[in-house]
Amino acid sequence: MAIGQITPVTGQKNKNLVKMKQHIIQASQKHVGLVVFPELALTGYNCGDDFFEVAEQIPGEATHFFTKLAEEYNMYIIWGMPEKSLNGILYNAAVLVGPEGYIGKWRKNTLPGHATDKTGPGAFPDRRYFKAGEGLPVFDTKIGKIGVLICYDIFFPELARMLTLQGADILVGISGSPTFEKEIFEPIIKVRAMENTVNIVYTNLVGIEGETEYWGGGCIIGAGEKDTKVPGSPLVCKAPYDEEGITIGKLDVQEYNKIRPYFPVLRDLTTRMYEQLGELHRKIT
Repeated sequence: MAIGQITPVTGQKNKNLVKMKQHIIQASQKHVGLVVFPELALTGYNCGDDFFEVAEQIPGEATHFFTKLAEEYNMYIIWGMPEKSLNGILYNAAVLVGPEGYIGKWRKNTLPGHATDKTGPGAFPDRRYFKAGEGLPVFDTKIGKIGVLICYDIFFPELARMLTLQGADILVGISGSPTFEKEIFEPIIKVRAMENTVNIVYTNLVGIEGETEYWGGGCIIGAGEKDTKVPGSPLVCKAPYDEEGITIGKLDVQEYNKIRPYFPVLRDLTTRMYEQLGELHRKIT
C-alpha cells in the first residue's frame, strides 16, 4: 500500500493530476495494491469561491482519469476532491476506483468551523462551501473492505467505529491538516487503530499552499500484534513531514483477526453504551 503526499497547486487540476499520476506510476513499479492521496488533492484547499468552478460530478472527468490508471496498473486509488451535486451544492468528497472501474465515494460528514489566527486564509473553508455528507459506506474490494474518513471526521470515534462495525478491514484517513494541528491530529490516527483493532492508512497534504502550511506525516498502522497484545501496531511506514513523494508499506490486511481475540474491545461493546450516548447527547443539544 502507498501514501501519496502532494503539495497541491490551488485550482490547477491538470498540474495536480500530473503529480498524482507520477506517484501512481512509481507505486506501480513496486506492485502496490492501493494508493491513497490527501483531502482535496485534486484542487487544493484554498480555492475560495473558485470551488464552484473546479468541482466535478462523481463520476466525472477526474474519476475517468484515475479509472484508466487503476485499470492500467491493476491497483486501487483513493483521492480527495470537491464534488458538484445540485446547482450550488458541493461536497468535500473522496473517491475510490479500481481495476474494475469506479467503485464509490464518501462525503465528509463533519465540517470544521474553528479556524484560528494560526492558519492562513481558507484553511477551514468547509462550512462556507460544502454541505455535510451523511453516508459512511464500506466498499468490498479484492484487497479488503475499505471505509474512508475525511480530515475532521477522524476526530469523532463514533464514525470510525461505524465503519469498523460494518466490517471494514482498512480505515483510510485523508486530510488537509495545517502544521499547527500536528500535535493534536497525529496521536488520534493511532488511537483510531487501537480502539477498533483495525488497520489505518492515513495521508495528509504537505508543503505550502498559499498561506497554509501542511505537516504531511502520513502513515500506515497495523491493527495490532498478537504476540505483544498491543493494538494499533506496528507502525508499518511513515511519510516525511516536509516533502512530496510516495511512501510504501507492506500490510497484511487480515492480521487484525489475530489481535482481536486478545484485545476484545469490539466484543465488549454494548448496545446500551450507544443508547446512553444518544440520551446524553439529546440533553446537551
